[in-house]
Amino acid sequence: MRTTTPPKLTRAVLRLINQVVPKGQAVYVDVRPEPGAVVNECFPNVEAMIASSGGRMLCGWQLWEWPHVLVEAEFHAVWVSPQGEMIDITPKAAGEIQILFVPDENLRYEGRAIDNVRQALRDDQVIRHFIRASEAIVKVLNKGERASEYGHVSVPAHEIEPLTQARDFLGTSLASGLRDHDACLCGSGSKYKRCHGRHLSPILGN
Repeated sequence: MRTTTPPKLTRAVLRLINQVVPKGQAVYVDVRPEPGAVVNECFPNVEAMIASSGGRMLCGWQLWEWPHVLVEAEFHAVWVSPQGEMIDITPKAAGEIQILFVPDENLRYEGRAIDNVRQALRDDQVIRHFIRASEAIVKVLNKGERASEYGHVSVPAHEIEPLTQARDFLGTSLASGLRDHDACLCGSGSKYKRCHGRHLSPILGN
């Protein structure tokens, strides 16, 4: 299983909310995809909606939960109609019909990517490595002049492929329920922390 809209405000979700917007308030917002809106392209989607129907953009953080693995906040924008209703007009890859959103009136989209904020739900090296691999990928994608590029970003294979391969391996491991003291998914017979965990630690940290 991967991330989805948190069904309730758990302690972990509340901690994440306070991290991204101190004293912020999360609200459930309906997802009503606008015709022509593109998955993962909330900012141009909202800008196009404003041009055609008025209203305004409201930036903040969309919250996700991967049960027993992590909670995550993603920089996101929703459309506020001229009547003041908040609507997420951006379609979701997994078809969610509601998001949990933390508005931040002080936050603005300025054309540059902002990485997700992730918190592990348990002390486990596999989760830590997955989070750090995800963070490292975003850093590579936004290195130097790439930070101002939108859409597809061209990155030399030697910079990005080891990280994406590690993240994919770790994601598959977590989806299978593997923990750091379990046998590594590669089939070596050794525990993760003594196998891939040991190999990845110099790159990703402990």
